[in-house]
Amino acid sequence: MFAILLLVINITVSILGVYLFDYQVDGVINNPIMIILSILAGTVVMLAVFFLYIDVFYFLVAKRRPQNSKFKHFLAKQIMTVPLVFTNTRIKVKGKENLPENPGFSIYVNHTSMMDIPVLMYKLNKHPIAFLQKQEVLDLFAVGKWTPKLGCVMIDRSNPRKGAEAIVNVIKNVKNGLTMVVFPEGTRTNKIGELIEFKPGSFKVALKSKAPLVPITIVKPNNFKKVKWPLPKKITVVIHKPIPFNDLRGMTSLDLSNKVKKIIETPLKISD
Repeated sequence: MFAILLLVINITVSILGVYLFDYQVDGVINNPIMIILSILAGTVVMLAVFFLYIDVFYFLVAKRRPQNSKFKHFLAKQIMTVPLVFTNTRIKVKGKENLPENPGFSIYVNHTSMMDIPVLMYKLNKHPIAFLQKQEVLDLFAVGKWTPKLGCVMIDRSNPRKGAEAIVNVIKNVKNGLTMVVFPEGTRTNKIGELIEFKPGSFKVALKSKAPLVPITIVKPNNFKKVKWPLPKKITVVIHKPIPFNDLRGMTSLDLSNKVKKIIETPLKISD
């Protein structure tokens, strides 16, 4: 795992620095300045390797392989595991058997934090997945340029016309066999265990792609925000049974929005 490799690099460089510039001087580890500088050096080297990985594989793989390339998505998954490992996030998955055997379906999931995407990319590894994301993600240093290459679709929430175009592009991706993740709330929820109103327009993806819809619930314990590093933060991902397209026929976007919201909401009520 790439994140573990980064940790090993950090620790190795830090220990080597202490050994060479403190212990080797007088046979004792007693120089706090050298210890701090060694730890900083380990961190700098680790970050350099991390960003080198992102850039090298972007030019060698991300720009050249198709959006649904399993190898490309595997590399992206390695990047996404880094924040999970360094924040000591523990993820439990329920219902993984509910994911369809074939790719090319839509996933609707509640949006709890910016960590949702790493969580889903790490655990939903049966098929390559991409996301309907806000346009600002493109501005993220180093990582932003990867997102369109993975099949992610950017949405400009301030422009209704471009928003509609984004939905059309998501539908095309699903029809072309890419599994797309949609956050129907449209933004992150600040309160744990609560949903905000779903945007019915987002369900046009499920209705027009003519593919199964898989609801997913991200569940966090009530004390999630109070748990501080290095204590583990626990998250449960509940994968519900897929809704076949035949069951969606005749439904409006609003009808489907209400139906999926009830499904996603159920584990949140149980966890209260």
